[in-house]
Amino acid sequence: MSNTMRAALIGAGFISVRGHIPAYQQAKDVEIAAICDVNSDRVAKVAAEIGIPGAFTDYKDMLATVQPDLVSVCSPNALHCAMACDALEAGAHVICEKPMCLTSADAERMLAAAKAANRTLTVGHHMRYQPASVKAHDMIQAGALGEVYYVKASYLRRSGIPGYGSWFTNRDLAGGGAMMDIGCHMLDLSLWMMGHPKPVSVSASTYAKFGPLAKGLGTWGADHFGAGSRFDVDDLTTAFVRFENGSTLVIEASWATHGSQGQNLQIFGTEGGLELNANLFGAESPLHYFSEGADGLCDDDVPLGDVASRGHQALIPDWVDAIRAGRPPIIQPEHGALVVQIIEAAYKSAVVGAEVAL
Repeated sequence: MSNTMRAALIGAGFISVRGHIPAYQQAKDVEIAAICDVNSDRVAKVAAEIGIPGAFTDYKDMLATVQPDLVSVCSPNALHCAMACDALEAGAHVICEKPMCLTSADAERMLAAAKAANRTLTVGHHMRYQPASVKAHDMIQAGALGEVYYVKASYLRRSGIPGYGSWFTNRDLAGGGAMMDIGCHMLDLSLWMMGHPKPVSVSASTYAKFGPLAKGLGTWGADHFGAGSRFDVDDLTTAFVRFENGSTLVIEASWATHGSQGQNLQIFGTEGGLELNANLFGAESPLHYFSEGADGLCDDDVPLGDVASRGHQALIPDWVDAIRAGRPPIIQPEHGALVVQIIEAAYKSAVVGAEVAL
């Protein structure tokens, strides 16, 4: 009997082509059997270029025809829940792109579907697999920071509104803007470093100062711009989260802002601290450790060593290994649900202008 697992992808856009497909190609004993997209020209082109045997425009038809073992959901955010649940119910293990879904209710539905189908569900929060992220988490687990009590996280683009006028800037399809799109990465990373404490309240503010004026597009979304393009999401959100154990988190995310861009995570502990600057924007020394020794205060660069793969190309093979080994994935579906719960509360807080209890 063959040990090869057959993968299928829902969505033939950027993240599917640049993230998921190369990762499946690197995974052991996995073949890409099919891909689906509502754009028939695009899916045919991708399938032909990569050599994927099945090209579909209806994902339900693909699930029924191909009966894949693995499914990537790389569709607009509002479609994640239904598509993931359908794939799980069809017997596939599922990796759903971030964010997991739009609401806590949808997250609960996805968790229930995975449990009922006895299949493994994970979420594409690939920043956990960055070398600096892995090293920081290892140091926290080893006790180098003592008790982690405060985290400050930011993911800021100076000019990076994606797909202006596409589903990214449409609240009905995206669910939100900068916080939903890129803030979710830093939120997942923060919660992982903190040990996933239970949130008790969120206070947040949202802003849309660039998008409504068709500014801040940079190279991310200018090609989508057109008359009447819809923008009804945030281009900057900042939130303050309290947790049951007394720890707190401040997080900010922007698609466009007059300031420095970057991905920064500061982790404060009773015995030490860490500052992580992700490599996306070219940080030369991505991880610093702050402590106090016999000779006084210390501020050291942390060596990371050689890491062969990162991002999706580490996440997806690891998820496949977890399925084969019968162990939980590193990114458990409950983790994705927690991210959704906090973002949902942040947007609610911004609307009502007050702290929201969870």
